[in-house]
Amino acid sequence: MCSCGGSPPAPPASSSQGCPNPCETRTFPPREVSHPVSETISGAPASAPGWNGTYTWDSKFTLSAGRNPCAVKATVKIKVTGTITDAQKTAWKNAIESKWNNKAKLVCPDPSCAAACPGGYPISIEVQFVSSGEHYVVNANNSPPSGGRSVTPDMGTWGVNDTMDITHEFGHMLGNPEEYLTINGHQYTAPDDPMRTPGGTVMNNPAGDPALRNYDVIRQEAGTAMGLSCTSQTA
Repeated sequence: MCSCGGSPPAPPASSSQGCPNPCETRTFPPREVSHPVSETISGAPASAPGWNGTYTWDSKFTLSAGRNPCAVKATVKIKVTGTITDAQKTAWKNAIESKWNNKAKLVCPDPSCAAACPGGYPISIEVQFVSSGEHYVVNANNSPPSGGRSVTPDMGTWGVNDTMDITHEFGHMLGNPEEYLTINGHQYTAPDDPMRTPGGTVMNNPAGDPALRNYDVIRQEAGTAMGLSCTSQTA
């Protein structure tokens, strides 16, 4: 018998008809996530003491999980202000989804439904551009770099033709702190080291890929949505 995480017990699957147990094809209600994030940056070089400080924000997205197919998806709704073309927004979307998709899956054993998603739940990311009901507002930056700063200086301002640094800033939306200098007491790079380390994750070097830890908020929220304990694995 399979209780499907608190639902009434379902009859066993009929092997003669090849029918799956309903708990093996369950879809969980979407979950609106607002997950508080805090990072304390220290160890900044003497030339840039302004990096040091504590910064807070909320990681916000819609979390969907289901077993037909087995999948977990985080949808981030972005309202763009300023001047930008549809083609530039499409380039943003393609760059972000290419960076963050097909990298990780969740393994979430269900004691009440042993046959549910034995291969895990692949994690996908979806960017939606909206005019209202957004998770975040992003200002489209058409200005050239200034004062040594990127055309994409932070989570709320993206260069219209940038398709690299935006993938790092999007990582903050998914709940990730920086991974350079010393963050929350963990030293990623020394003050005089290049902040973008060759081989670093996307949260250190936007040219890099996400690490499994960069999906931790999704993992936690998916576990809450399904009432299960989840671990991350490479997809």
